[in-house]
Amino acid sequence: MKLKYLAVLAIFAALFFVACGGGEEEPAQPQSVTIEVTQNDNYFGATPDNATNPPKWNVNAGGQVSIELTNNGTTEHNWAVIKMDADMPDSFDSEANADLILKETGLISAGDSFRESFFAPSEPGEYLVICTVAGHYPSMQGRLVVN
Repeated sequence: MKLKYLAVLAIFAALFFVACGGGEEEPAQPQSVTIEVTQNDNYFGATPDNATNPPKWNVNAGGQVSIELTNNGTTEHNWAVIKMDADMPDSFDSEANADLILKETGLISAGDSFRESFFAPSEPGEYLVICTVAGHYPSMQGRLVVN
């Protein structure tokens, strides 16, 4: 009888641990993505209407992002993610407005390409992306959509 009681107790304990998770699973890591960005004379992407129709790049919150920039323009450009809900000036000044930048690539010369990896913001939402070269914003902008 004692053996039967211990067997039932052992089965109950095993079911309890399985039902409660017993071991801890590691949380799934956000999938990494690669985004390709083409920079032209005063716009990102295929069309020069960034101010009204900005290109969008989708990434995973907190995930690793590899960005591949190609500057097809005749002047240098960069790619800068602006902090969420930042109060943007009509004209961006890279020195006076530096505190608005969340992530920025360096300047890419005309005809050059650049590749870099970074972690996407952990807060989901739509982030403004601009070129911080004087006179390029607001015509040169896009959106980093963090899911």
